[in-house]
Amino acid sequence: MTYTTLLLTLALLSPVPTTQRIHSVSDISQQFSFYMDGRFARQYLRDEDRDVRNWGSLHKLDLSNANLLILTSGNYRVPYTEAASKHIAHFLHDGGAVLVMTDWDDPIPPVTAILGEYGATLLKTRVTKPLKGLHELSDCEITFRRGSTLQLSDDWTPLIIDANEKPILAKRAVGQGTLVVGSRGLFGHKPDASDPINAEWVQPLLIQAAATKKIDPDAPHRRTWAEHTHQSGPLIVEYHDGTQPMAAAIVDVYKDIRPHLLEITGVEPAPGMLKRLLVLPTGGGGFSSGARIAIGAWWGGFPEHRYPMVELIAHEATHSWVLPHPEPVWNEPIATYIGMLVGRRMQLAQATQRMQAQIDKARALDPDLTVIDPMDKDAPRHLIWGKTYFIFEQLEATHGPGAIAKYFQAKRAHVSATRPSYTMHDCVAIWSRATGEDLFSWFQSYGFSVDPKKTNLWPPESDEIKP
Repeated sequence: MTYTTLLLTLALLSPVPTTQRIHSVSDISQQFSFYMDGRFARQYLRDEDRDVRNWGSLHKLDLSNANLLILTSGNYRVPYTEAASKHIAHFLHDGGAVLVMTDWDDPIPPVTAILGEYGATLLKTRVTKPLKGLHELSDCEITFRRGSTLQLSDDWTPLIIDANEKPILAKRAVGQGTLVVGSRGLFGHKPDASDPINAEWVQPLLIQAAATKKIDPDAPHRRTWAEHTHQSGPLIVEYHDGTQPMAAAIVDVYKDIRPHLLEITGVEPAPGMLKRLLVLPTGGGGFSSGARIAIGAWWGGFPEHRYPMVELIAHEATHSWVLPHPEPVWNEPIATYIGMLVGRRMQLAQATQRMQAQIDKARALDPDLTVIDPMDKDAPRHLIWGKTYFIFEQLEATHGPGAIAKYFQAKRAHVSATRPSYTMHDCVAIWSRATGEDLFSWFQSYGFSVDPKKTNLWPPESDEIKP
């Protein structure tokens, strides 16, 4: 710790106690982002602090044993309700701290309605460097990406200003609590939490703000899940008040594509997988945790545009189909490839167009697709994805129809769920079993450094599942 950082920490924390744990809630009910799903906490909270996520409607969130609430801009399709506004106000007056990370945007971010109640307005004016810290942040080093400025009432204390003396970070008292608002550009962005910019002063700022609300550090503060569920065939569908209008349409797409997934893969999802579908308040994609897939409600302009949602749902569902062993090298590409096959079967022209465009990108790097090894840790992303599609298309043309189904069936039949790993060498062995032909030299001809001596799944000395 530098001398300046030490002075800053002492100034921020005195005279409030430094030992109280932070119980924070990262709200992803107004707008889901992977960054808020635990990444913020890893960057800016201490090891002893605890962070949970709120997936459900904000006004139903139990904040009784939390002392820090973290908000972002929100999605304009999920405005902050009056009930949510009152809930935040009660939390602040009770001593809680609220951090709002946001910038002006078009459409106007929904969180502006909350900020307006406390005399803060997001301006369209962009930040002009250099930046300057004020009060307890004077003499601090400030890292900033990009963002917009603020207009504040006299109740606020600016903490960082730009070259034109426009505030971009400020705080104010609300009841016994503290409201902090700052440009998103002052905080990390990367989903892997590898950019904890400004952590040396953000952390003590949050500690000080949260210290005025006492919590029981031994009692858990639990995440709140999406509060609405209903059964739809084999799925439990999960959503909250804000995403409820999209839930039925997304489930209808899943119902349409599921028969195609069964036909393409030749098997049901892995045992215990794909039991739940969570609707996320975002247009930014989705994820799969195996038993649950989560789908961005407005992905690709849905519902006006249908194909992107078809591909996304099929992609996330495929991650449940390949388990218990994720695919090596092409775990993401195979999921998108199967999504494209679904789109092709549904006669959606975008599927073939997108597939060919990616293969063309791979050929721009490796014209004959025979030189660059996708197994190399430095292999370009476009090469891995495009060559994956090409390989699958060749396998389907040579060993199909239904080569992918033969592969999935062989993987289920010959690979134990308790197997400690599943490598590309194993994968080619299973492809060889599926097609009845030794494909190692064929894969090698396309640059894959696979070796039959590095797998116990080939040659097929028996039909027993290999541990």
